Amino acid sequence: MTEEIVYLDPRGAFHIGERGIGLEETALFLHADTLYAALATAWAMLFGEEAASRDLFDPSPPFWISSAFPFAGPVRFYPRPYLPFPFRPLPSELSFKEIQFVSEGILQRMAAGEPLEDEGVRIHEGTAWLTAQEAQRLQEAFDRRDLREERFWVRHRIPRVALDELTATSSLWHFGRLVFREPGPRPEARAGMFFRVRYRRPELADRFRAAIRLLGDTGIGGDRTAGHGLFTPRFEKADPLGDPKAEGFITLSPVYPPRDQLERLLGEKARYGWLTRSGWIGGRWARPYRRRTVRMLAEGSFLTGDPEGLWGGMADVTPQETPEPLSHPIYRYGFAFPVGARQPEGVEEGARSL
Repeated sequence: MTEEIVYLDPRGAFHIGERGIGLEETALFLHADTLYAALATAWAMLFGEEAASRDLFDPSPPFWISSAFPFAGPVRFYPRPYLPFPFRPLPSELSFKEIQFVSEGILQRMAAGEPLEDEGVRIHEGTAWLTAQEAQRLQEAFDRRDLREERFWVRHRIPRVALDELTATSSLWHFGRLVFREPGPRPEARAGMFFRVRYRRPELADRFRAAIRLLGDTGIGGDRTAGHGLFTPRFEKADPLGDPKAEGFITLSPVYPPRDQLERLLGEKARYGWLTRSGWIGGRWARPYRRRTVRMLAEGSFLTGDPEGLWGGMADVTPQETPEPLSHPIYRYGFAFPVGARQPEGVEEGARSL
C-alpha cells in the first residue's frame, strides 16, 4: 500500500479539546477519529453527501490515517510506545516517567527491540526524546547549539471576556491554545503537526489531498470562527514504519476493536492504555447533541495482531434519544494504524503497561 506523510504547517494557533479538560486546556496532538470526522465534512462539501457516505463509511476504510503528532524541522515525534525502553540494561540514573513523545528514530528501535548506542537527547523539559543523530539535524536546521532551552510547541492560555446579554456584566475566563514555533529563514526550520496516511484505495488519493487542502482553509479543531486551526498542507511520500512480518504492532491511532478481535489483539504480551472519547456532533451543520461515549485503545499501545491485518472498526455513536430524528447515523473512526513491532520479552522498569 502507498503511504504518505501529510505535514500541517500552522497558519496560527490550534485548540484541540478533549473530554474533561474544558476550554482552558488544549491537547498536544489531534486524534485520528477527530481528523477523520473533519475530513468527512470536507469530503461532503467538495463531492457531496452521497460520495462521502460511499467513499468513507464503508465497513472497509479506503485508507488508514494516524493521529496528527508534532514535528520540529526534520524530526517527527510519536507518542511514547507501551514497550520496554531500548536499553540493555536500563540505566538506573535515568528517569523516563516524564517522556510523552519519542522521535521516529527511537520509535523504530523500540519496535525492532534494538538497543540504543547512547542515551539520546531529551528536549522540552524532558518530555520529548530523540537520538543524538536526530538532535544534530535539529540543531543544524534551526542553527542552535543547545536544544535544552528550545521550545518548538507550547500550550498557553489567553484571557477572554464574556458579557451577559441582559446586564452587560463582564466575566473573565481563559482559553487554551497550542502554538508552534514560527518558521526560521531556512526551509526546514519550521514546526507543526503531521500524520501518516496509508492508501488502501489509491484511486481516492487525489480526493483525499483535495479534502485536506480544504481543511487547511476552513480549519480543524475548536474555535475555528476565531481563526484557530488553519494550516498549509504538504504531502511527502514515505516508507512504512516497522516490520510488516512482526508478531504484533504499535498503533498510531485510537482503536475501537469489535468483540471478536479483543482476544486476538489483547494477548498475553499486549501492552496498552485506554481513551474515553465523546463530544458534540459536528459536521456541516452542528447539532446540539452529544455523541455516545466509547472507550478506545490509545495511541502507542502494543497489540498482538498481524501488522498487515485490518483491526478495529467504526463505532456507532449516534445518540439514542433526540428530540428530532437525525438524517444519518453518527460514526467514530476506530481503525488501527499499525507499525509492526517485536513482542517484548518482559516489562523492564519504566515501561508502560496496564
